[in-house]
Amino acid sequence: MKTSSQFKAFLKSFTPYQIGYLTVVLLLTIGFTIFLPDMMLEDMSNSFVVVCSVIAVLANPVCELLISKQSKLNFMVDLFFIEIPELVLCVALGWYTIAIITVAFWIPIDIISFLRWKRHPDEVQQELTVVKRLGWKQDILVIAGILVFGLVVGQLIQMIPGAEDSFLDALASACGIANGILLLLRYTEQWYAWFVTLLLYTALYLISGSYIMLITVAAMLVNTCYGFGKWLLYTRSHRQKQEKSFSPASH
Repeated sequence: MKTSSQFKAFLKSFTPYQIGYLTVVLLLTIGFTIFLPDMMLEDMSNSFVVVCSVIAVLANPVCELLISKQSKLNFMVDLFFIEIPELVLCVALGWYTIAIITVAFWIPIDIISFLRWKRHPDEVQQELTVVKRLGWKQDILVIAGILVFGLVVGQLIQMIPGAEDSFLDALASACGIANGILLLLRYTEQWYAWFVTLLLYTALYLISGSYIMLITVAAMLVNTCYGFGKWLLYTRSHRQKQEKSFSPASH
């Protein structure tokens, strides 16, 4: 009964904006698939890759919307409907850095993150997970780590025969890893890393002719702004509540 009531509360938590957002993404994907099939991918010969592309286009915005809602379910959607389909795409398109990191990093971290988020529910709204913020010094270290990783790995990947867009591939992977770690730790700054990741993916999709993926990038850019604002408001209100609970007047 508890699980059923939590599920009902989760469904009721979707706002008109969130429902409209998902509806628009769905309609755009269906329209793109029906009316512009030749612009989906540069190479349409592999039907399995095409199907994976459509799944990824639909699942990515759903996953990111769940993140903006501070829901731990985002990790399950990411694991089953994003990482596996995108692994197929990356191997087919020669993006070996992203493919390797998907297997070695994203799949394990989705499982770990789901378990960790379960331990930090909001006291009032159980479907929400408590999120927090980093200091400015930590932000600088994160940015430096991303740049170093992107440059070093990009140079190494260039040596692999058939690898495409090495530095963009590596830098996108580095930003993605930073996003994954920050998300695991529930830091609001994960939205910064994700915004840069989306810009790099846009360049990769344009270069490779994977135009259908631009739908999901555009949708996620919109939701990144929404999610960041939502998390920012939550962290501020949550901090104020904590300050009040620990103030002398409250005892």
